[in-house]
Amino acid sequence: MNISKTLVIAACFVALNVATHLAARPASAKKQGFEKYSLLQTRNIFDPERRPGLAETPAVTQTPPPSSPSDYAALTGTMITAEKTLAFFSGSRPEFNAVLATSGTIAGAVIKRITPDFVEVERNGKRIVVTVGQTVPLDATSAPASAPTASVSSSAPTTNSSPSPASVDREALIRRMMEKRQQELK
Repeated sequence: MNISKTLVIAACFVALNVATHLAARPASAKKQGFEKYSLLQTRNIFDPERRPGLAETPAVTQTPPPSSPSDYAALTGTMITAEKTLAFFSGSRPEFNAVLATSGTIAGAVIKRITPDFVEVERNGKRIVVTVGQTVPLDATSAPASAPTASVSSSAPTTNSSPSPASVDREALIRRMMEKRQQELK
């Protein structure tokens, strides 16, 4: 019986000692979340805009540029099932590439109705019917038009002597990445 009392008292002293030791640590010294990994913040390989030693700055929201004559948002198709009714759009800007339901907004127009052949949108109280393959008017004064297609000029001769723009961009990108890596190693 005395041995069990002695073990209980010893266990209490150990627990008290551990609790005192843990309480002695300042709570502010404990880092939480991503702050624990300061090396990742300076060497984050997934962030191409990383700069060592700089604090994280809040993201700047960019306003979309004003529409240019080449901007378009085209209705590429519709899907109607028992559960969902969707309209598929593609366009010249990333925000124009969307799959939307009724009451969704595309190019500043609100989708009011989706059918198998067309979508009815409303802009400034005016309803406009856009058929599959047509563009959504980007302002109240324009009308739906045929969606632009990629065309290849047959009159332009093709030569293999000049590099394609994609390969030039890739080479420049690789060169910039290598320069950044060399600067990081210094």
